[in-house]
Amino acid sequence: MTPTMTARLLVAGDIEADKFLPEGPRLATVLGRDALVWVNIQTAPDAPRGSIQAYFFDSRERRRWTLPARPGFVFPTDAPDTVFVGLEKAVGTLNLATGLWTPFATLPDTNPRTIINDGEIVPGGRAVVFGTKDVTFTEPIGHLYLFTLADHQLSMLAPGQTCSNGKVFANGGRTLYDIDTPRRVVTKYRFELERRELFDDGVAVDLRSHEAFPDGMCDAGDGTAIVAFYNPHRGGVGVAEQYRLGTGELLQRWETPGSPRVTCPLLAQRPDGVKLILTTATEGMPANLRADSPHAGQIFVADTVFPEAPQAEIVRL
Repeated sequence: MTPTMTARLLVAGDIEADKFLPEGPRLATVLGRDALVWVNIQTAPDAPRGSIQAYFFDSRERRRWTLPARPGFVFPTDAPDTVFVGLEKAVGTLNLATGLWTPFATLPDTNPRTIINDGEIVPGGRAVVFGTKDVTFTEPIGHLYLFTLADHQLSMLAPGQTCSNGKVFANGGRTLYDIDTPRRVVTKYRFELERRELFDDGVAVDLRSHEAFPDGMCDAGDGTAIVAFYNPHRGGVGVAEQYRLGTGELLQRWETPGSPRVTCPLLAQRPDGVKLILTTATEGMPANLRADSPHAGQIFVADTVFPEAPQAEIVRL
């Protein structure tokens, strides 16, 4: 029997646009305050833009920064009030105090169906690996990219992804675990930063028998990772599960009551222990499924038994 815990609501609200596609939660210091930040990729099925949002732990206040396009990820940096963002087809920084967007590089991809999706900071904070997705979720027209801070150089690492999602680095950054959602596997890659190359090393976790699609993923330490599962087929409870990356063994799971489309996990070191934070989405959920999913699109938090969270990377500008 797999140990199972139940998550509870952390950030709730009544604005429908906020619930459409929240992803990529991270801890950050915003305006001098301890906060959780995430992206809402877009606000409706045909919306051309999204937002960065923040939840301040001290006051439980929620704040939004509306963006001119659709963001795929947001990472904390070592510059005050500044986050690193993948925005549609560009990467750059956004100053949350002034609203100033500074693009660093633009993708060499003009296909109107591809936009930046999930990413991860390479250990050391001086590079980022991220992917793109086909917004129709139908063809492998997305790619994996590497961006390095030292020279602002952008390189394609691997072609042929449909919806590039969760990523975890291991072995000091020499191993990358990656999810291309429609494949329903966690793929292991050998990553060579200096050569700007990626080498396929096979399937680490086979999830093809799971009823839902693997989406975001985070490092859980000790050679394990937590995978969020997005279930488009039904309403009700959603799940995130911890797997051993070396064997594919399922270790434990967390459930999100009334929210089946779990998009991304984050292990967060908090004063009362290590918490698992989970973003969820509605993303155009039909009315019959929504009736069974009263908490769809909300952000959840759950207790864990982890003694400490893995070291969180930041982008070092």
